[in-house]
Amino acid sequence: MNLAYLTRGAASAERARARMLRSGYTVWGQKLWSEEEDLICRLFHPDYFALRQILCNRTDRAIQARCRKLGLVRPRQSWEWLARQKLRKLYPEATYDELCAAFPDRDLQNIQAAARYYGFKRKKKPYKKTGVPALDAVRSRCYDVKINMRELDEDCRTKKYFQKRGCRTQYPNFRAINRAASYLGGYLDFHFPPET
Repeated sequence: MNLAYLTRGAASAERARARMLRSGYTVWGQKLWSEEEDLICRLFHPDYFALRQILCNRTDRAIQARCRKLGLVRPRQSWEWLARQKLRKLYPEATYDELCAAFPDRDLQNIQAAARYYGFKRKKKPYKKTGVPALDAVRSRCYDVKINMRELDEDCRTKKYFQKRGCRTQYPNFRAINRAASYLGGYLDFHFPPET
């Protein structure tokens, strides 16, 4: 590729730019954006409905692209392979503050949206302790084998005990707890405190 070829290309581009400024249209016949249209975009920017009404000769995509070019819209942030791998590793267990510290140039909503897009999920929190050791053991076993309380009620035929009343510690239903323990492959055992 010689210098004369590059010079000819640069001169041709300069002539095309001058022709576009003179005619007000691009090479493909699209109307150039004027200063008045740019001012309208700056004034009404977040309200795309108003922009569509005022700039009726522009399409939605053209208005969005022009707002992005004018710097009114935050530029899209791409998630490269290394950033995706880092997010995949951190997202299940890291706190939101740790995620924001790991990705300082992105806000939390962007991180959560990317995690949803790529299918990364937060690790489910363990069930709360109720104070009844037998019930706590059943709930922790359900957490380990990934059974929720609705499935446990359906499989053990305990109506809605584990969904609604299982967290109440006043009157534990040991018959339902025994069914759940048997279903999960365990058994219910009683230990009396030693006499003093």
